Amino acid sequence: MSIERSPGYLDAIAGVPLTVATMTAWQSAATQAWSDPARMHHAGRQSGLLLDSARASIATFMGVSHANVFFAGSGPDGLRASIGGIFAVRSNLSQRVLVGQVESMAVLGAAGSLPGAEVISLAVDPVQKTGAVDLADLDQQLAEGAALACIQVANAEVGSRQPFAAALTACRAAGVPLVSDATGVITHDSLPTDFDVLVAPARDWGGPPGVAIVVTSPNNRWRPEEAPDRGWIGGFPDIPAAVASAVALEESAGSWQSQADLNRAMIDQVRSKLLSMNIVCAGDPDNRLPHVLTFTITGAAGGALVTELDTRGISVASGSACAADTRMPSHVLHAIGLPNDASIRISLPPDCSEETINLFLAELPSALDAVTS
Repeated sequence: MSIERSPGYLDAIAGVPLTVATMTAWQSAATQAWSDPARMHHAGRQSGLLLDSARASIATFMGVSHANVFFAGSGPDGLRASIGGIFAVRSNLSQRVLVGQVESMAVLGAAGSLPGAEVISLAVDPVQKTGAVDLADLDQQLAEGAALACIQVANAEVGSRQPFAAALTACRAAGVPLVSDATGVITHDSLPTDFDVLVAPARDWGGPPGVAIVVTSPNNRWRPEEAPDRGWIGGFPDIPAAVASAVALEESAGSWQSQADLNRAMIDQVRSKLLSMNIVCAGDPDNRLPHVLTFTITGAAGGALVTELDTRGISVASGSACAADTRMPSHVLHAIGLPNDASIRISLPPDCSEETINLFLAELPSALDAVTS
């Protein structure tokens, strides 16, 4: 049995259906890994072995030791543990936490909730206006000292990639650890090969909801509020979800690059059509995630267009991709100088076809007319 979705589904960031292999792995693990993996009896050891195997599989894909792979119940949980854990170790050196202006609300919330922290907002590049962090501002803030910095690999709302290598180099030179939200990147675009901490939800690559990975460098020093239990951060480990996330990643490992190339071409097609309609597209047109595109609309709320397209069999998103409540205006669009109260985002699933794109482009003009007339 597999989970079905609409052929017009263009909201991969919200999640994609599990494949048969992933669902089978999830169900199988649920029948075997129901005991506490910390226990020494047979059932506990069996649970522990499955959790260890999932960590090892993720580690192989990421090119790190399994000891540097951790699971959390969600991306925000992983980010809170990473940011809070590093701050706990380094707050005696500095109370300053540097945070990119277009980071997700999960990052902004985690940094803002640190006791005694002074959160410094890093400016976006004033020339590019794509959401890329201003490296000159980063250098200036690092010179004043910091406990840690938070800069995403790419922005999951507008698709722009950050100047990650340059940011990491600057942070390393200043001796400041870098926590990076990698949402939307794994199995969609190339990952950094060098990093301090990466966090990503498994639903990005077709894993189940309720699990995310935290991958650290061997030199990372952190002290999460709850010490990882056999690699699971916070609460009782959801071993079936961890196993399913590993299987989903194994499935995608060999094919994601070719799909990314197809997605890039399809997004280019959509962008070109939108520009011909005098619709403003957000984000970097070149240095971007291959499968994400956000555009702004005038004369109607984004939610109205989402609903209208949904009646036509097309699923898109509106509002801030970086906030839990999608009705919130987008702080990302505001940061790059675009209207932030009416936007539409499409994110292509792994098996997106030309037919889906053609359907979207065919229905969009009349859907816009319907909500703006």
